[in-house]
Amino acid sequence: MFSFGRKKLGLALTCSDWRLHQSAVEYNRRIARALGVGGLDLIAVPGPDGLLVPARASEWQTALRQTMVLIGAHHPVAIGLVAHQRCAGHAVSDEEHETDVLAVAAALKEATKFEGPLSAMLTVYHSDKRWSLKQIGVI
Repeated sequence: MFSFGRKKLGLALTCSDWRLHQSAVEYNRRIARALGVGGLDLIAVPGPDGLLVPARASEWQTALRQTMVLIGAHHPVAIGLVAHQRCAGHAVSDEEHETDVLAVAAALKEATKFEGPLSAMLTVYHSDKRWSLKQIGVI
């Protein structure tokens, strides 16, 4: 396990949508808190819950390689796969986001053989500057 100071490190695979990464949203801090870690490595791709769509197979492989590098380098204690509503990278209904984020989280857990908890989360839209984080499941 990698730590800085006495803090545990996590890893999050999130969407690259700029709205989520504004300082007012405090996205990384909220995800870290949900994972129970003090620091967070971040991989950002458009619509991470859509990575299992067959047309996105090369993106899935890239995200998987990046995840494996960070797991090997920093040994996170928890991983979060975080989708969001109103996503241009994976434009589906809110219900489909919940189903898809669980499916991708399970596939990521299987592909990486990650032994710690892998949380599937959905970021709920209220406004471009106000989002809440919803736990969908832990694998």
